[in-house]
Amino acid sequence: MTIKYDHPEFREALFHLSRELDMPDRVHAPIRNLVDCSLGRIFWNDWLRQDAQDAEWMPTPGDHEDPEWHRIDGWPERGDGATHRKWSRRAALWMQWNSVDAWHVCDWLITAVADGHPWLANVDANGHPKKLMKCGTLERLVHEATKGLRQRDLREIVLGPEDEIFVLDLGAGHTLVQLLSRSALRAEGMRMHHCIGRGSYDELLGDPDVGFYSVRNENGKPLATLEIRGGFIRQFRGPTNLEPTDAVKDLVASAIDAFEWKDWRDRPRSATDEDYGDEALAILRDLPPARRRPG
Repeated sequence: MTIKYDHPEFREALFHLSRELDMPDRVHAPIRNLVDCSLGRIFWNDWLRQDAQDAEWMPTPGDHEDPEWHRIDGWPERGDGATHRKWSRRAALWMQWNSVDAWHVCDWLITAVADGHPWLANVDANGHPKKLMKCGTLERLVHEATKGLRQRDLREIVLGPEDEIFVLDLGAGHTLVQLLSRSALRAEGMRMHHCIGRGSYDELLGDPDVGFYSVRNENGKPLATLEIRGGFIRQFRGPTNLEPTDAVKDLVASAIDAFEWKDWRDRPRSATDEDYGDEALAILRDLPPARRRPG
């Protein structure tokens, strides 16, 4: 499907997708155009296909037995601001359903720009990298992202006690380690094949409300990475941003109990509540959880 970049709602749609991606501006700015022509393009086309079927309501994707239905037209009966409400709602829904994959793609784009990957210079007539434009689905983007992250430099980094510290014995020889420095984040990212060490999290290292943790096996090999913000588990991912295994989840359960960490879906969310009436907020509260990953 050919995207119409001059569509009057296109920039509105990208704005709300960008807000749901929840990246600091200094991290988002270098990859903004890449996000727009990859995730943004697919996000837009996904909704064009949905509008061709039903522009007012849609069921939860993949739920074929008794799906939950979602209002997606922006409640035009409420008057001005329907376009804003529509794309805010659609971006929130899309990220609820696709956040794991979307963040995986962002990881790859951040790493590609930081490392100067050659494919960035191979562009089409509009200046968009051909590698991204050939991806017509989110699944294809994820495939390319996984390949790209696996090709990173795996040089070892020597760490000291000022870089990471033991936090908790998880049992069966496994431990939880807190990452305290940029070097620790960089080593974790290189060993786990995600972009936690590419600089996008450095500014959070001194924030007392933010913590980065690594689950290690008996040989010190990282099995999963966690980001905790304000006592909520914001991200919990395995190698190359895959879902942690059930065994690792069971190990981390003891840390969740010990530190009273809560699920990210239970955090207060007031940033966009003003966009919705009581009936819409009731729907938002019932959405499935967004699952995020280290970036």
